[in-house]
Amino acid sequence: MSAIHLDNRLVHYEVFGRGQPIIFLHSWLGSWRYWVPTMDLASERYRAYALDFWGYGESDRRGTQFTISSYVDMLNRFMEQMGIPQANLVGHGMGGMVAIRAAREKPERFTKVMTVCTPLYGQVLSSHIRPGTFSKLLGLNQSTNVWAKLIRSIPIADPDVQKELYEDTEGLSETVLSSVQESLLDTDLRPTLATLTVPLLAVYGGKDTIITDDHAQFLNDPSDRPTQMITLPKANHFPFLEQSNTFSRLLLDFLVSQGSPVEIKEEWRRRVNQREYL
Repeated sequence: MSAIHLDNRLVHYEVFGRGQPIIFLHSWLGSWRYWVPTMDLASERYRAYALDFWGYGESDRRGTQFTISSYVDMLNRFMEQMGIPQANLVGHGMGGMVAIRAAREKPERFTKVMTVCTPLYGQVLSSHIRPGTFSKLLGLNQSTNVWAKLIRSIPIADPDVQKELYEDTEGLSETVLSSVQESLLDTDLRPTLATLTVPLLAVYGGKDTIITDDHAQFLNDPSDRPTQMITLPKANHFPFLEQSNTFSRLLLDFLVSQGSPVEIKEEWRRRVNQREYL
């Protein structure tokens, strides 16, 4: 376990490999641990970091500031203390919202941004996290826990990652969930995206019942904005766990692309497990 302290609060992180840095940011459930399969592949060429936001995983759970803005500040200060002058960002769900905000505020620090199943405005989630209901969705009652049911329906090859993801999700506190809920619903990234200069690839799952891709179609509209959206038709809310090979190949292609759009290649389909077929 690796950790640093910011404002006397512990920040847990892990790092694999050597090379240009990539920082992986988790969502409103789970922790750094669900990035392990992607980090393993990326670490062959890059130095892959993943951290736990405050309130999650092994990071400090004290305090009340569990918001998009506080996590952007946490990310920037983490990079400063770790001596990382510039990095690529990969964020899932809430982590993607943090990544977009961070890249807009300090574009000189971030080379490229990849978001995964990220709501570009919080109201997309309103039917799932109406005020007062989010904690119920993540409650201990497994018969009504929507998120727990969703996670258990996803094929995860590594049983250790699967078990840890269950435990991390079920261990979240109501204080963290309430603060995150309010911040998510209040966040609208569309004005931020209109002036974003860092290249962005937004990936969605065609079968995702939490975040649908239709709200992000404007990312592919012809403009001077360096954005692109790709949908993996058979994926749900965790493409990097459901289709880890395809997702990782897409990430690596994006990181080396020179401004041209990236796409799913036919040869990837032939080399992956049948479960990953598009």
